[in-house]
Amino acid sequence: MADLTPEGPREEGTPVTRRELRRREAERSPDAPEPLVEEDLREYPDAAPDGRYQPAGDSDVSQEPLIVRPAGRKGYQTVTVNRYRSPDAQAKRDARRKRRRRRNIVLISAFGAFVVLVAGLSFALRGILPTPAAEDYPGPGGQDVTFTVNAGEGAIAIGNRLADEDIVASSGAFIEAVNQSRSENSIQAGDYPLKLQMKASDAASILLRDGQGQVHYVAVNRGMRLNEAIQAVSDSTGISVGDLEAAAADPEDFGLPAEAPSLEGYLAPGEYRFPVDAEPAEIFALMIEPTMAELEEQGITDEQEQFRTVTIASILEAEALPGDYPIVAGIIENRLRPENDETGGYLQIDATVIYGLGQRQLQFSEEDKQDASNEYNTYAHRGLPPGPIGAPSTEALDAAAHPEDNPYYYWVTTNIETGQTKFAEDYEQHRVYQQEYRDYCAENQEICG
Repeated sequence: MADLTPEGPREEGTPVTRRELRRREAERSPDAPEPLVEEDLREYPDAAPDGRYQPAGDSDVSQEPLIVRPAGRKGYQTVTVNRYRSPDAQAKRDARRKRRRRRNIVLISAFGAFVVLVAGLSFALRGILPTPAAEDYPGPGGQDVTFTVNAGEGAIAIGNRLADEDIVASSGAFIEAVNQSRSENSIQAGDYPLKLQMKASDAASILLRDGQGQVHYVAVNRGMRLNEAIQAVSDSTGISVGDLEAAAADPEDFGLPAEAPSLEGYLAPGEYRFPVDAEPAEIFALMIEPTMAELEEQGITDEQEQFRTVTIASILEAEALPGDYPIVAGIIENRLRPENDETGGYLQIDATVIYGLGQRQLQFSEEDKQDASNEYNTYAHRGLPPGPIGAPSTEALDAAAHPEDNPYYYWVTTNIETGQTKFAEDYEQHRVYQQEYRDYCAENQEICG
């Protein structure tokens, strides 16, 4: 490296180059001690320039900085070379570091041994002391009760509710029984017959359907339409919608009247558990059976009368509240009489129009009301619509089979939230109630749609 410092006298404190330093070292006696630098004096104040110790303040040491060029950097940097770091002090520091290292190793080892000891004692005590068993009833139980498992509930939530309702003694006993069960089934939503204060394992056995094969669970709600029910079956069983629709294409295959356009209205609301290998036709037969059984119980065995009853019941389900089913069924019968002068045989029911439009919203346009191409438009066509418009409940079927005799021809729900319904004998009074409904919808557009 080139000597960047010019020859000649230098001012005190001026940096020197390595060449100048080597020249000075060559002139110095080999035995002469090199001067201490300021860093050494700060760290070891008793050190003399020759390496011996003397009282602080007696040394008169001068030093000159050295110019070096660090690797990988441009330019030069001034550093101070410490040539007289005390060997004794360095040894002391090394010894202190070794002692700290040994102390840390001892502490870590002791802590590890303590952890191992505690873990060993825990396992030993667990093997010696018995695990307290969860509280349980001896069984078999007392009063019969119906317990409802809600969709999405797990074993812990079910166990907590079972304990709260005093069906089992504790949630812990029920969870343990479920975990020990060899059933391949899972607890599914639905109603189950249980008893108060029954043994937890017995409750788990009923809810897990021990002894029964795996099943698919399907729920059909009141008023659910056929396409919606088919989708629910498909979602549960994995059978394609197309295969299900093909199986349901001919209502006569299931003993329904030839005039029935589809299985609409005959699939009874409720909860079903189908074997995993059930065929589509088997599934529909099981869903139709409760409806036919209810009709026979009401004494309605004629196919034509059955079809008429199911159609009216489906309208009741869509248009009225359960408490109003009988009175609305009577109004429908009043309107169907050809001699009535109020409606002239027109049912004028919104729910049928909406069904024909294939929608679910409550309101429709005046143009829709006049559209005769909609076969379910009971404003444009006299009498009942071509068929049911949804799945009627048992209550709706009973009301359709036994309508209440009354003088009314009109009804309108004036408050959808409360279900308040008002009945009228003539159109003039009915218009007053209709305006109440319009005013309600104007204030509650998010509800009326």
